[in-house]
Amino acid sequence: MVAHRSGMSVIAQYLNRHLFLEMTPGIIFFLVNKGWGLMPGVIALMVSTVLVVTLGWLLEKRIPIFPIIGLFLVLALGGAALVFQNEQFIKMKPTFGKLTFAFILIVGLPMRRSLLQRALDGRLHLSPRGWRVLTLRWVVIAFCFAAANEVCWRWLDTDSWVAFNAFVMPLSILGYIAITRITARRYWLEEHSPNTNS
Repeated sequence: MVAHRSGMSVIAQYLNRHLFLEMTPGIIFFLVNKGWGLMPGVIALMVSTVLVVTLGWLLEKRIPIFPIIGLFLVLALGGAALVFQNEQFIKMKPTFGKLTFAFILIVGLPMRRSLLQRALDGRLHLSPRGWRVLTLRWVVIAFCFAAANEVCWRWLDTDSWVAFNAFVMPLSILGYIAITRITARRYWLEEHSPNTNS
């Protein structure tokens, strides 16, 4: 189905851009931590996240709700890590980020247009059931990566956790792409197929 493939191509571009935007602060965090230590790395993470969210806003020409929430968590928990000189605050940021993301998606489920549907802004044409299924699947991915972060920061040394956070956590985006493709194949609205006259 051409419309389905076109829609998925747009979603892949959208999520790949978010993969780039999410990985960039993490890689900077990794490099600064490697050279100067964790707390300078936290400062670099905070500054680069502000710049990346601003860039995302300029690219999309609208307020990026989910990245702004991530920015708030980086500034709040990064600031707490610096003030209290306690690395646990920044290590818990990915957990809080994924759980907050999941919570927002769940809260948006009863709406006529779910928050996920609003965030993707017409890039996908799914049935109402399809949007519910996709939202719940995204929630599961978020919970899985939150759990993975909890295990890693508690069991790995700080440098290993920073590497995990920089290079593995952003791969959740690939999970979102894969599960969106699978869901769209089943729940794509036929009236948006080029074979159907509207």
